Amino acid sequence: MDDLRARYESLSARERKVLQLVTTGLHNKQIAGEMKLSEVTVKIHRRNLMHTLGAKSLPDLVRMAGVLGVAPRDTKH
Repeated sequence: MDDLRARYESLSARERKVLQLVTTGLHNKQIAGEMKLSEVTVKIHRRNLMHTLGAKSLPDLVRMAGVLGVAPRDTKH
């Protein structure tokens, strides 16, 4: 848990925001629109945060976000 928390804290603010939005079920294009970024930039942030956290898949990433307490509780997207 401490290792996961340290890896999460090493993420940039944008990567953390992308993580939060990914866990709501939004697609890269939707995240890009919400954050006013290009879709390519979102893909880069998503790839970087998955690598940094050591997530091998989207479900793995969502589980990690839940353990960290950063996953949203209400996912109506």
